Amino acid sequence: MPENTKLLFGSILRMASADCVCDIGSRDGDQSLFFKHLLPSARVFAFEANPINFKKMQAKPALNEAGIELHGKAVSNENGTARFNVVDVDYDDPNSNKGISSLLVRDDLKIKMKVEIPSVRIDDFIAQHFPKAERVGLWVDVEGAEHMVLSGLKGISSKLVAVHVECAREAKWQGQQPYTEIEKLMASHGFDLLATNLTDDVNFADFVFIHRDWAKKLGPALSKARFKGKLAGWLRIDNVAVFLKSNFPGVYRFARRMYMRVGT
Repeated sequence: MPENTKLLFGSILRMASADCVCDIGSRDGDQSLFFKHLLPSARVFAFEANPINFKKMQAKPALNEAGIELHGKAVSNENGTARFNVVDVDYDDPNSNKGISSLLVRDDLKIKMKVEIPSVRIDDFIAQHFPKAERVGLWVDVEGAEHMVLSGLKGISSKLVAVHVECAREAKWQGQQPYTEIEKLMASHGFDLLATNLTDDVNFADFVFIHRDWAKKLGPALSKARFKGKLAGWLRIDNVAVFLKSNFPGVYRFARRMYMRVGT
């Protein structure tokens, strides 16, 4: 049964009282807001390399009011600069996929422009911007460049609680590493796969990795969180949330508040 990886990941971070969450490949900052509402005392860093998306995020009052720390940078395996491929979509259309741009290229996508942007390793970034962080969660959605991001964990692996990452069973982007390589890399950092929503009929899916030390610390509570994730997956909570947000925003906001209180 596919699991609701977002609910599971949020539950883990809340149980661990995470003090830092990095939303890598933020697109519009919505995930960052979710994490800030879930963990009000945590510092939340949102990374968005697409300059068009980033400009819109900078102008979004909710992100500024919540204290989300915005960075127009790519997260990669080295510090410096990187060439980022901005995909040609309608950035004013709320229904277009504005989060499909990447450090990598894909044959079936039209490139609008290529831009040079700052590139950072996430371990060096946290060492510089939040050296006192002790319990870190990473949300990684970078359109094929996930292996590059996760190659930069060495310096903070002992501080990491869990990682939520989108991967592909088979590479679609030029230079993308398939899921099997991601799993090997995460194992080398001390992580084990906890859950996924991968099914036989899809190539892209979400995966939750947890540090082995935190799996031991959480013990039975982790099993309870997994049960919630499986139940939410079976109930297709994400589909319900999208429907409510589009058609009954008031009900959606109420349900979201209840989720923040008891859902994790």
